[in-house]
Amino acid sequence: MVDVKADIGVFNEWGRLREVMVGIEDHTVEPEYIEAFAWMSPEGKEISKKYGGQLSEEVLPEKIATLRQQVEGHVKVLEDFGVKVHRNQPLEHPEEIHYLDEVQKGRLYTGGADFFRVIGNDVILLNNFRYAFRRKQVFTVRPVLEKLMEGRRFGRYVSLPPASPHCGPEDMYLENGDIMADGYNIYVGMSGLATSPKGVAWLQRFLGPEYTVHTMKLAPNILHLDTVLTLNRPGLLTYYPEFIDELPEPLKSWDKVVVRSEPGEGESFGANHLSLDEKHIVVAKEYERVGEELAKKGMEPIIIPLSESMAYGSGSRCLTGVIRRDP
Repeated sequence: MVDVKADIGVFNEWGRLREVMVGIEDHTVEPEYIEAFAWMSPEGKEISKKYGGQLSEEVLPEKIATLRQQVEGHVKVLEDFGVKVHRNQPLEHPEEIHYLDEVQKGRLYTGGADFFRVIGNDVILLNNFRYAFRRKQVFTVRPVLEKLMEGRRFGRYVSLPPASPHCGPEDMYLENGDIMADGYNIYVGMSGLATSPKGVAWLQRFLGPEYTVHTMKLAPNILHLDTVLTLNRPGLLTYYPEFIDELPEPLKSWDKVVVRSEPGEGESFGANHLSLDEKHIVVAKEYERVGEELAKKGMEPIIIPLSESMAYGSGSRCLTGVIRRDP
């Protein structure tokens, strides 16, 4: 049974946000192109093909300066709301900095959410990513996460069995961007670009019969579930019907803010929002139209620019690894 009074706990996507971890921009290296970058805009794919393996601040200085500014702007919103924010630490050791470079060069530490997940009172270290270049980020997260767990009351601390450097489609992958929680109902998206069936099966085995893990089939050009569906508060969700095969039974009766892709919009991140509580929600300025619809439902959107952050794969939810929410 979960302990709602524990020092670490996340039971849903909307309880008052208390404590998080947010990534950093630190010597970003453009990732080498692979076919699994199907979610990227044509511009993003071209940049990866042209500059993959090169230091971003040398080849794309304006973009990386904007990325840094947007991540820090997001941190300010959280801190102004009273959220305690921890930050990833830079990598120092060459063995970590160049981990799996022989498979795929790249370095990106801005996303805070994908590298651990709290479900109930359990802390899951997520080290199994389909993109090899992302696996090194766990070394920027783990020392901070383990330090802040010292002396605290929580459940289990585990990590997945490490995936093979081969990065084959048959391996075990589990990414937090694909995971949504509503009490003992856990929703996991699968597009073929991130989480795999073995990852979903591992999560169900670890959580046990108390939880029900619902798998959601996503369109093959979608990075994560949280780009096309977010649970905003009890009974209200935002989603793209065009990219989700079918909503699981428990979500079918929820009130819905429907998002549709628009020509020339690039990556589909219009459902990637971060609820600070049941009323306040962080929405990208690039999807202000969605914020307007959420306002009609009684929520208060906090609008911030996230264009470059989303181009690098992180909306407001992706940037934020949640350590503690009110039940």
